[in-house]
This record gives sequence, structure tokens and C-alpha cells, in this order.
Amino acid sequence: MTHNPYCQALAELRSRGAHELKEVGDQWRTPDNIFWGINAMFGPLVLDLFSDGENSKCEAYYTAEDNALAQDWSARLAELNGAAYGNPPYSRASQHEGEYITGMRYIMQHASAMREKGGRYVFLIKAATSEVWWPEDADHVAFIRGRIGFDLPKWFIPKNEKQVPSGAFFSGAVVVFDKTWRGPAMSYISRNELEARGAAFLSQIRREAERMLASTAPRVVENVTPAVEEDPQPEEKAEQVEPPSEPEFPLSSAGILAQSGVEVWACAQAAFGAKEQYAFHESRFAHSWAADSVEQPSLVTVTTDVINRALGLIRKHNNKVKLEAFMALNDFAFEDDAARHDTQERLAIVADEAEQEYGLAIEDFLRVAGSIEPKSWNNIRVLRACVRAAVETREQVA
Repeated sequence: MTHNPYCQALAELRSRGAHELKEVGDQWRTPDNIFWGINAMFGPLVLDLFSDGENSKCEAYYTAEDNALAQDWSARLAELNGAAYGNPPYSRASQHEGEYITGMRYIMQHASAMREKGGRYVFLIKAATSEVWWPEDADHVAFIRGRIGFDLPKWFIPKNEKQVPSGAFFSGAVVVFDKTWRGPAMSYISRNELEARGAAFLSQIRREAERMLASTAPRVVENVTPAVEEDPQPEEKAEQVEPPSEPEFPLSSAGILAQSGVEVWACAQAAFGAKEQYAFHESRFAHSWAADSVEQPSLVTVTTDVINRALGLIRKHNNKVKLEAFMALNDFAFEDDAARHDTQERLAIVADEAEQEYGLAIEDFLRVAGSIEPKSWNNIRVLRACVRAAVETREQVA
């Protein structure tokens, strides 16, 4: 399978010295917290069906050269004692030597065939129920509330400053093929809950790794030699030296934000999930990472997707602060605090959308919001229309 056109095109793309976002195609990676959240719900996931060899979520995996559609997933799972996971490619269907290598319709068909042979096959896919490939015969579909953001492949090198990795976003669903499934045919889960489960799972893994590392650390045994007897001397009491105490770190989310700042707070949330209280080792890790460098840490090990998540949290928090200052400065009148909060939430949603979709900075969005009647802020459609008009005007001027 090493010479099929799909693999050749992928190899050529990866070998380039620089890339554009539009070239990524079906190579977007599943964020770690999303994968581990799915693993916590439907795992253990032990076989990655679609990997480029570097982005595998499981120890066992198939690459494009292996062609997953030519493999017996069921037999492999019988060896691995777990379930298979797939973040499938959405490339147009293509064949090589009489076998399909891409095409969602054929991926879902192969999953159905493997289901009959036995095993569990879990996919993270677009919630595109009107597509011809939509798996009507799946045993369970969990629709995700909230759009899913994906990570760039590790080999991506931005061609210029415009190739900012903002992620690939779409409405998603977790689809399960498993003829032994006895649960409901359909369910819903929020993206935040899925991410929180993943963060909790990762936190357990880290704690266990730290425990195992501590238990296997070599113990230093002093070489004691018999002392030569001498005339007894009056014993002198050894000076008691107290061991250095661990530095105190705030452990609550609110405390970390108030005392240590937004960067430490974002590092804690990105690495361990959003929660009210953090363990000491979690807070210590967040402080170490932020003190090193959030964007390019060298003293602590942090994956690219977690770094991007921290940077996104910092951006959102700073935008929120600017939005609150904007509303306080203009002293807009509201019926009560609930109405003010509701309006602010609407503005925050549209501001985030404007930045993600159009690259509109928060300052530019606030100028747009300030140019219309505050009573119109309660209508999210009006806000979006005003943003689109501002973007169109900017593009015409440019």
C-alpha cells in the first residue's frame, strides 16, 4: 500500500517546508482531553484505526500505508482486549488495486462488517445526519453539545503569520458499533463534560505515573564502616536542621486566578480540566509551567494541544475582562443584574465567534457593539449581522 496516490500525496505534503491551513484536509488531530473523555465512556480504546504514525492515540494503530479498510479489525481487537477508535478521514472515496482507501461511506460499511465479527468500534465524526454515509445502523450515537475543535498535525509548519492554528470546528457525535451494546440508541453529552472526563482520566494517569516513579526510585544506602574505638568524648547534640518546607500554592481555581494570575490559572485548567479545587501536585505543575513559558515550555513537558488550550483560555479570559470594562465604562442601563449577565453572555458568544471565523479582535468587536443600540444586543442574530457587515466593509477597504 506504500505506492497508492493518497499516501504519495500525504508524504509530499508532510515533506514541504511550510504549509497553509487549507492544506491540512483530513489530517486534523483529536485533542487529548476529548479522546480520553471518549475512552472513559466507551473504552478502553486500544487500536487507532486512522493514524499518520505520529498522532496515534493508541499503542496499536493503522497508518494510511496499512489501509485500515483492508484490515481485520475484529481479529486485532481479540489480541488487544479492548475497543477501536477512529477519527476518520473525510477525503473523497478513492481506490487502489481494487480496494477502497478513503471514503466515509466505505469506512462506515467496514465498521458494520467488523461489528458482525465482534468487537467495539468507536468513531468521532461530524454530526451530519443528512449525509449518505451517516451510520443509521450504529448501535449508539452520542451527540455532542458544543462545537468540537481539532488540533493541527505535528508536522504542520505555518507558511506565514496568517496560518494561525485556530482549529477545525464542527458539531460532532460519538458513534459506537457493538452488537453487544445494551444501552440507549441515542444520548447527548456536552463538550465541556466530555473534556472534564478526559481531564480527570489524564489526572489519574499522571498520579499513577508519579506514584510508580516514586516507588521505583533508587534508594541511597550509606556505606557504613566500623568505627575505631577511641576514648569516649562528651556527646554534642547535633543541631536540628528543619527540612525545607514545600512552597505554598493556591489550590482553588479562584485562588489561583486571584493570587497567581491568569496564566497559571489557564495552565491548570488546560492540563487538568476546569474544576473548583486542584491537588497540590496539579497546582505546582501549573505554576512551574507558567513560570517557564506558557507558549514554549522547556522545563516541563506539555503537548501542543494542551498549550493551545491554555493560550485559548488566556485569550478568552482577557476578552472577558475587556468586555466587562466596556460595559462598566459605558454604564448601560439594565433591568437587573440577571439582564446584565445575560446580555454580557450574548456579547461574549458573538465576540468569540467573530474572532474564530473572521479574525476580528475583541477591540474591533466592541467598536461594532458600541455602534448599535444596546437594546439590539439581546438579539444574537442582529449582533452577528452587524459583525458580518463590519467584516465585509473591512475587506472592501482592504
